[in-house]
Amino acid sequence: MSNFSSRVFPGEPIINESTPEHVTHDAGEGCSRGLTLEERPREGYAYTGFARKFTDDLLIPRSEWQARIQERTEKAGTWMQLTTALRIPHKNQQSTNFCWANAPVHAAELLRVRHGLPYVSLSPASIACKIKGFRNVGGWGLEAVKYCFQQGIVPTAAWPDTAIDRRWDKPEAWEAAKSYRYREWIECEPRNLDQLVSCLLRDIPIAGGYNWWGHEITNCDPLWLDGTIAIRIRNSWQNWGKDGYGILQGNRMLPDDACGPISVRAANTTAKGSRR
Repeated sequence: MSNFSSRVFPGEPIINESTPEHVTHDAGEGCSRGLTLEERPREGYAYTGFARKFTDDLLIPRSEWQARIQERTEKAGTWMQLTTALRIPHKNQQSTNFCWANAPVHAAELLRVRHGLPYVSLSPASIACKIKGFRNVGGWGLEAVKYCFQQGIVPTAAWPDTAIDRRWDKPEAWEAAKSYRYREWIECEPRNLDQLVSCLLRDIPIAGGYNWWGHEITNCDPLWLDGTIAIRIRNSWQNWGKDGYGILQGNRMLPDDACGPISVRAANTTAKGSRR
């Protein structure tokens, strides 16, 4: 077991504190970032009412991480293996500043297929446009999660992923969104590696916001690399990494904001503000 190292796919950038800035800050032609966490509390949980707090019963001891990572990889159970097999693309935010919507929306797409449902592409622009009044500006994950919780996400077929255009804002689009109203989320404490890895080992994809990056991405797979833990992420930039995948190490992998869906159930609202 001590010699096990997760398979690293060619083309995945490995990002740590010594990585040149152009790898993480050059989004490429036409691509943007857009995370703003000014309103987020510096400590503790922030998604109260829209996501449940991580609880100790979900914690997986560090002593089990390496074995569980190996088992997950050998059973072709990683998100990278699943998305490769099913040809599920990463999101491409292009020139929008909607990374904060792309990350939780992609997490929602991933969870559907993990639960055996067909892949459906969902539109980050549909929720970001409504939240920001059709302005191409940054935000943070809570805004997107709250809107997913209350209204749902319009499928890409009814609202293109990057369309900042009111002509897509139609009653029939929001009727379709009701089928993708994710109402069960979990939040990890900021920069809590044990909670983050425990969620990922439990197949809960986590949208992570990183202050050092000014960017939000989807945390997917824990890896055992160079004798320690690392995190595989999926980015929403075109032509970045291997199908959007890259690897974070060290302090770079600790998100300042972290939340992910735990159920694909699109529950009907029984009362205003009800979670179930």
